[in-house]
Amino acid sequence: MADVYLADAPTGRPVAVKVLRAGAGAAGACRREYRLASAMDADCTAPALGYGSSAVGAYLVSAYLPGYRCATTLAGEPTPTRQLWRFGAALARTLAGVHARGVVHCDVKPSNLLVRGDDVRIIDFGIARYIGEQGGGGVVECSRGWAAPEQLWTTAATPAVDVFAWGCLLAQLANGVHPFASRSDQEWILRLQSAQPDLFGLPPGLDDLIRVALARDPQDRPTARELTEICRDRDDEHPPPAGQPRRGRAASWPPIRDVATLAATVRLTPASRLP
Repeated sequence: MADVYLADAPTGRPVAVKVLRAGAGAAGACRREYRLASAMDADCTAPALGYGSSAVGAYLVSAYLPGYRCATTLAGEPTPTRQLWRFGAALARTLAGVHARGVVHCDVKPSNLLVRGDDVRIIDFGIARYIGEQGGGGVVECSRGWAAPEQLWTTAATPAVDVFAWGCLLAQLANGVHPFASRSDQEWILRLQSAQPDLFGLPPGLDDLIRVALARDPQDRPTARELTEICRDRDDEHPPPAGQPRRGRAASWPPIRDVATLAATVRLTPASRLP
């Protein structure tokens, strides 16, 4: 949907410039993203600095964060348990900050996360929505592998969407396999709507937390703030005495009669495709 460049501001300060691909509504989309991103606390994202239009297209300027790396670099070998709890707490804290501003990111995935130690920032508010905002135009924008079941229908945005993506990401970091890995868009849609996630080999304690974060019914998922507290309180050798998180139950989603038609209404970003 866009290209991102490292550039120098007139002051000499390095910045990141996101240039949207040419298309109708690009300027409006850029203005909306700036409004959403600039409402965030500075410690949750790369602060938005400005936006505008040029001969090459609409653009958004954000602060460049030296020392941070994209979370896609975390993929590969399974992550140590202690690091998983810390990363889970940091990401949940960031999501709680986003939700506290009345926004749902709707696209939590490795390529939209910047990491430095225990600090996790979320970027790219291109398809973010305000809490309760309905999807528009009959087209659902999401990333394959990181969308919640309810995102495939034009329902009102809720923070539970981002919690589901949190669960997918932690599961993949824990065992190296995405819980809804699939070979095609149609297979992913079917798995997401009707199959249980693959959660083998997860660390004790974290397995229950991830399972409830992936509950099909969004009302059964914990909040980002609850995830933060659980991950922070977790001690690898002495689990906290608090009760287990609520377990999810199967939700009743509209039946899928024509997978190809549904897939055609889901606008998937190429960079998000899974093996």
